[in-house]
Amino acid sequence: MSRFSASDAALEGFQVIRVQWRVVLGWCLFSLLGYVGVVVLSLIVIAAVTLAAATREQANALGGAAGGTVLFLGWSVIQWMVLAALYRMSLRPAAEPGLYHLRLSRDEGRLFGLWLGVLAVFGGLMVAGYLGLRRLGEASGAASAIGTLAFLAVMTWLALRISLAGPANFATGRFGLAESWRLTRGQAWALLGMVVLALCLLALIAIVLFIATALIQAAIGGFHTLSPVDLSDRGAFAERPGAFVFALAAELAIAPIYLVIAQAPFVAAYKALSAPPAD
Repeated sequence: MSRFSASDAALEGFQVIRVQWRVVLGWCLFSLLGYVGVVVLSLIVIAAVTLAAATREQANALGGAAGGTVLFLGWSVIQWMVLAALYRMSLRPAAEPGLYHLRLSRDEGRLFGLWLGVLAVFGGLMVAGYLGLRRLGEASGAASAIGTLAFLAVMTWLALRISLAGPANFATGRFGLAESWRLTRGQAWALLGMVVLALCLLALIAIVLFIATALIQAAIGGFHTLSPVDLSDRGAFAERPGAFVFALAAELAIAPIYLVIAQAPFVAAYKALSAPPAD
């Protein structure tokens, strides 16, 4: 098994953006246009549900639930397709790129099944850990504090051990958990360092982009205020429509950049650890 450089892997996202900037821009455009399509679909679903409701209260409740579900699922599918495109571009360089490596195929379905299984397992562990820590808290505050730290350490270790399951799933055509467990044996500290460094870089980029978009929003409003638009505020659109539309579009378009910076390190780690050892 080959060793890998945690610092080099943490910077892999920036290398992908530098080398494949046209593809990344394509993902940004796909994210923006895809979400516009999801919004249109959600409006159609809301209208259909509202017409079928018997009362106004029922229409509001059903319409909100249906629209929110369509928006959440649609956004999840868009980001899932971008993640799979990143895996395909990095792990299958000889494959036909098509439209920025974006597809809906068996690979995406298998990857989706993997993460559903991972979420179910970790959700069960979180519930079991919460119940156990609650019992410890009833017995002793110190025991609860120690137990909480131990539980977080174990969960972090487990997350690191299966962190390469996504790339392994895409590269091998299998579920990927066993492959990730094998490759990450003895690599937990290096992977943790990679994750911490990548998160620090991601936070730095997020701050820079936040300041840049806030300044553009202020310019759109004539610099009457420097505060960025709160997208969760229902009255923000009526007060600052131009800044609101720009803020929403920027957030949707930038999302793939965050995804590449956060996920490319795991692809680099998988490629390094699965490579044949040098002679």
